[in-house]
Amino acid sequence: MTTMLLSDVEARAQARRTRTRDAMWQDLVRASWARAQSASGPAEARRWLERAHRLLPQDGTIAIALATALLQDGHPHGAAALFRTVLGRHDVLEARSGLAAALHLLGHANEARDALEQLLRCSAATGQVRTLATALVGEAWCGLTLDGALWTGAGRHAQVHIDGRAVRLRWSGQTARLPQGWHRTHEIHVTRNGIAQAGSPLPVSRLLAVEGIVEANSGGIAGWAWHPADPGRPPVLRVTGPQGETHTDATTPTAIQDTPLARPRTIVIPAETCATLGTPIAVTGLDGRPLLGSPLDPTLEARAAAHPAQSGFTPIWADIMGSPASAAPPRGPVDVVIPVYRGHAETMACLAAVLAHSPPRTRVIVVDDASPDLALLADLATLARQKRILLLHQPENRGFPAAANAGIARAAPRAVVLLNSDTLVPPNWLARLQSIANSAPDIGTVTPLSNDATILSYPAPDGPNPIPTAAETARLDRLAHRANGTAAIDIPVGIGFCLYLRRACLDATGPFREDLFAQGYGEENDLCLRARHAGFRNVAAPGIYVAHIGGTSFGTARAHLMRRNAAILNRLHPGYDALIQRHLDTDPLAPARLRMDAIRWRAARKPGGAVVFITHSGGGGVERVVQDRAALAAAQGARPIILRPAQLAGKPAIRLESPGAAYPNLVYPLPEALPALARLLRPDKPIRTELHHLLGHAHEIAGLAQLLGTEAVSVIHDYARFCPRIALVTTTRRYCGEPDIPGCEACIADLGSLLEDDPPVRTLLARSAAELAAAHRVIAPSQDAARRIARHFPGLTPEVTPWEHDGPARPESTPPNSVLRVVVIGAIGEEKGYNILLACLRDARARALPIEFILVGYSADDERLLQAGPAFITGEYTEPGAVPLIREQRGHVAFIPSIWPETWCFALTRAWQAGLPAVVFDLGAQADRVRATGRGTVLPLGLEPARVNDALLRLATPQAASHSPPSSAQ
Repeated sequence: MTTMLLSDVEARAQARRTRTRDAMWQDLVRASWARAQSASGPAEARRWLERAHRLLPQDGTIAIALATALLQDGHPHGAAALFRTVLGRHDVLEARSGLAAALHLLGHANEARDALEQLLRCSAATGQVRTLATALVGEAWCGLTLDGALWTGAGRHAQVHIDGRAVRLRWSGQTARLPQGWHRTHEIHVTRNGIAQAGSPLPVSRLLAVEGIVEANSGGIAGWAWHPADPGRPPVLRVTGPQGETHTDATTPTAIQDTPLARPRTIVIPAETCATLGTPIAVTGLDGRPLLGSPLDPTLEARAAAHPAQSGFTPIWADIMGSPASAAPPRGPVDVVIPVYRGHAETMACLAAVLAHSPPRTRVIVVDDASPDLALLADLATLARQKRILLLHQPENRGFPAAANAGIARAAPRAVVLLNSDTLVPPNWLARLQSIANSAPDIGTVTPLSNDATILSYPAPDGPNPIPTAAETARLDRLAHRANGTAAIDIPVGIGFCLYLRRACLDATGPFREDLFAQGYGEENDLCLRARHAGFRNVAAPGIYVAHIGGTSFGTARAHLMRRNAAILNRLHPGYDALIQRHLDTDPLAPARLRMDAIRWRAARKPGGAVVFITHSGGGGVERVVQDRAALAAAQGARPIILRPAQLAGKPAIRLESPGAAYPNLVYPLPEALPALARLLRPDKPIRTELHHLLGHAHEIAGLAQLLGTEAVSVIHDYARFCPRIALVTTTRRYCGEPDIPGCEACIADLGSLLEDDPPVRTLLARSAAELAAAHRVIAPSQDAARRIARHFPGLTPEVTPWEHDGPARPESTPPNSVLRVVVIGAIGEEKGYNILLACLRDARARALPIEFILVGYSADDERLLQAGPAFITGEYTEPGAVPLIREQRGHVAFIPSIWPETWCFALTRAWQAGLPAVVFDLGAQADRVRATGRGTVLPLGLEPARVNDALLRLATPQAASHSPPSSAQ
């Protein structure tokens, strides 16, 4: 067993986890995709697509392709699960149709019909959709194409109602043309003998919707658009200005990266056309709804920059502030303005909370931004009739800033809280916001904490965090109030999900700039920056917490609208990004978040005491052991406390966590905060402190057990206590033989140390000797590891505690095959035998040996292995899926090519659990375990790769068989 931070393979794994679209991984995915496209059959295609999916599990296009391959290869259950996963992230037609087909093949008739219903309501009735519908429900379905053709299996026997009005249509087989003006209606109901057909009611606006975005471009307009309901249909867009109207065809394909299988087309409207039409210009689709970014004036920014005083825009720098406002803030009632478009359930929950938890004189102004949701409009109308809300209607959908401005204008002369319709407020929220706003005359805006509020997110400051329920929101609000009371902390800008706006501030800034920020994102930042120039402060209220669902307003084009508006914001206010970065670097809200985490930490203490685990953040076998021992401690009634390395302002720090609960703000700089850390942990009544790994830590953390007065347990996972390279592999890419100190120093001079503080070898040995001598117990997982540690630290007698039991194993019965399938398991870097495996592959190809190597996992350079010889690589796996994945490869033998003396070797256990005998080299725990169990073969250390292949072939000479999995030899 080893730490996961030993070589390039682990570094690359970490890069993949944090940047899944890194160019290296994209190359690997493209190679796997190409192999899948050229596969000889569904089984081989599925194999390569599974690899691509493991490399980029969030990529919807790959997931859909794999699910389709599973369906074609006779695995509808796996296909259905994967299609559902895709639909959880993207509303994609191919995933909806695939799910319906998979459920049909599984015999789940009701679920298949439900999936078909959803497909028909969000997809044009193309030939493929009509064929699927007929296969699933016969004639009992209906659908709509974007040119106004209504389709139904019932044909002329169908009864059709449009927005509740019966219409007579002229049928030609299964289709009829809808009457003129159909595209301005809401719903089409199709029944036969009073029974609704699958897909009914058909939502017209959803089916006609055009998704896309436009922005100013050199005096003209550029962007992209597509029909999600019919991706193959090029959009025809209406372009309207005060002086005329024209149409533009979006026909040239382009690409957007965040929607699988999207087929957007480029929009280009030249400056000359825009000048002829006048401004502002609206770009709309068939449904009449403007594209994101529309309407817009392509010349507005240039004119605003040329006349900053007249436009209200003054470029800012981080330290420029106006003169503070001096007028005493009013203390009258406050209006709450809530713009609404979609989200029936979220909006009604938001209103219920606002009405229940606001003072009696509060006026709730709801602005309907031309919502297409009839049920939502009906419920809002009921609340308005009951005089519980003031309901305003926008004549057309104009976006969040325009709707907010309409509500704010109606609220004058009162102060306003601008609230998103997908929020949940806690009891007494408004009075506390008002109190903070009125606590100083220069406060212009106030924003509470939330789960999803960029710089005001909690608990994780980089959010988003899990969405709280109403009860959880109230609990988090009580926590915030207890920790932070009525504190007001200066922030660069407020956040629009819940923004208290003093009337004096609004009078100074003017309204939101709907002419520049279109449907929204960035408009509140712009207003808050203008407030700064008027002498007002933007403050956070860390003693108040409001829940926020977030990110639902604009579908898949949301990120593009954010990018567009962020660019506008930075052009209007040079220095804005530096202002925000300065806030992030200083993080003035960190103490407030830490106080909240500390209260939660104290509340979670257990009467059975605690066990402290000091470890690294690199995963691998160390992490597996720590998690197992933490689970055991919890089962025994103790609280597991895990301490990992962190960075705080560029200095080493310690981060606390406890399984099942996140405390991302409990970060203590070391060594200066070590006493404070001990003070936090002592009331947990620690029973013992287990030191598993110091990689990444300031070494002073090794003295924590003494500060806490607990039993100190030192756990051996590798050889970092005497080898600065950790794994005893030298410049020859072989086991070093554990030379004397000069030999170690020569190795480090060539290769460098993997330890952060890079101590000389003598210093490392002395430091480790003192640490191990101070430990009450030293635990090693194998006799081999115990002997090596004792040899370097005389007088030490480690306890041997195997991490797993090598109990009886049932060998897997693998059918004979003309090719020997050798399974290699894990993350294969240099210490794990990458170069041995590469050489074996090259020898197998050179001699045309009947061997295929299958790496269940990944390596330092996958593509190099795949090109070297007959190989397949599955990609990274999760631990619960390891053994099933190994079994799927139908291997004959497992090969553990490690060239360092492993202290345990989890890959060996997984091989045996999958029923495979193992071949290992003669060193470390891997060799001892094979000899003790007899479940494999031990090869001489340093055996040439050709002789390794010969040994593998002698161990299992496969016979020809009728069935063979697809070959992936290159």
